[in-house]
Amino acid sequence: MPQSSESSPDRGPERGIPGLAGRPGPHPVRSASGESILIPPARTPPDDCPEDYPVEPPPPPPPSCAAPARHPYALGFAAFARRSELAVPALLPVLNRRTRLAPAPRPVPGPATAGPLTAGNPVAGRLVAGPTVTGLRAPAQRSRRRRGYAGATMMTAMLAEGQIMEVSDVLAASPVDLALERAEDLLDDLLCAHERTPPAHILAQTVRLRRGLERLARRSVPGGDARRRDLLIGRVAVLGADAAFKLGDTVTARSLTTLGFQVGQALGDAALCGSAREVAAVAEFYAGRPEEALRLARDGLTRVDDGPVHVRLVCQVARALAALGDVRGAALSLDEAYDLADLVPPDQWGRPGPSFETCHPVLVPYHATTAMCLLGRPTAAEQHAELALPGLDALEVPGFRSVIRLDLAIALSRQGRLELDRVCTLASEAIEISWGRTVASVSIRADQLLTATRAHSEVRAVRRVALLVREWQRSAANQRPAPGAVTAPGHR
Repeated sequence: MPQSSESSPDRGPERGIPGLAGRPGPHPVRSASGESILIPPARTPPDDCPEDYPVEPPPPPPPSCAAPARHPYALGFAAFARRSELAVPALLPVLNRRTRLAPAPRPVPGPATAGPLTAGNPVAGRLVAGPTVTGLRAPAQRSRRRRGYAGATMMTAMLAEGQIMEVSDVLAASPVDLALERAEDLLDDLLCAHERTPPAHILAQTVRLRRGLERLARRSVPGGDARRRDLLIGRVAVLGADAAFKLGDTVTARSLTTLGFQVGQALGDAALCGSAREVAAVAEFYAGRPEEALRLARDGLTRVDDGPVHVRLVCQVARALAALGDVRGAALSLDEAYDLADLVPPDQWGRPGPSFETCHPVLVPYHATTAMCLLGRPTAAEQHAELALPGLDALEVPGFRSVIRLDLAIALSRQGRLELDRVCTLASEAIEISWGRTVASVSIRADQLLTATRAHSEVRAVRRVALLVREWQRSAANQRPAPGAVTAPGHR
């Protein structure tokens, strides 16, 4: 690896992640103690071609049958009806036709179809490793869904007439297997929508979903379904913690990540334990506590084997070490993260953001950009950012796209007026990308940039950026849902 030609990290303006209002200032950067530090160069995985990333299509328009359902609850359940192919006008003729026709002969079970999942079946209650993909459910899952069509059709008709039910009531009123399937669908929707939806809405959804699962826990549930239910509770708690952190509520984020971690320990689920530690480390990092973030990330590494969650935790270790000024430790961790990301197969890339089984390779240069920014290495930060930006811009992840632009702007701002125009352009792009969705990570980065450019406040472009940032931060008050309101996961 080539040696960096940049200035020593102990020179230059302040570094570190500024905490929330009233928190201590940045951490000092330790010198390299005379040893040469090798900064890992930005690397592209051999099978990663950003220009080949498909552009995500816009969400499909709602069907005509959902037009009367304008209440947020109804919007959410109308989305469930679309996923389950339960649109009432299209389904009722099929049901009527089936009552007039003789039933088709049942196939003889063979070795490949041993029958539905039951308590006596050895595979009953087996947990599906990954999130359910629409249209690719197992035959047993499809049979369970067919058994719930009649009740779900009636529920959809009730919603269309304006009788709205709470999520927890719906789960409590459903058979156990159908309730768990609905909860998994809702969690999948939230995981897909969390990066483009205001975090207050995601947090409200997770609270209601967890309430329904806890009510389900009071019912008699078979062992396999009980594990499936508890795993859902842990994952919903971790997703809720991520939303709470994005709202700046570190206390709630700590509580929910602790819950998710405890559930993972009880179930022996390493991915849940590691993901809970990762979200907890992120929350502490942005709260201005890199020592605690480092402790949590390293503890998570002891819980997981090699795989996507392991890569994500190594990235958190590198970023926390950079915030503490450990140049060598951050460089070694980033080098390890690049090596591990090369081993993640494309079918486990997923999407940046909270996840339990995936890690997109673009996360490594994304975190490397932050680390180089914290260490005062603008040239290295720009190299990693140039690698990460195409991949992030091809995905619908406004928070990541904004943070990396602000990181790069902060790094360039340390070069004085030389890059001031570019700094303001990057900052304006970052705020425009996240307009309508204010999150703590972007807001903290924006505050840090305003501090770095305060010496140039006589420049009109700098003042314009400051006004834009403050207006965006004030708009966060309008992003909180009304008391008791629930928005559809895909609704923006």
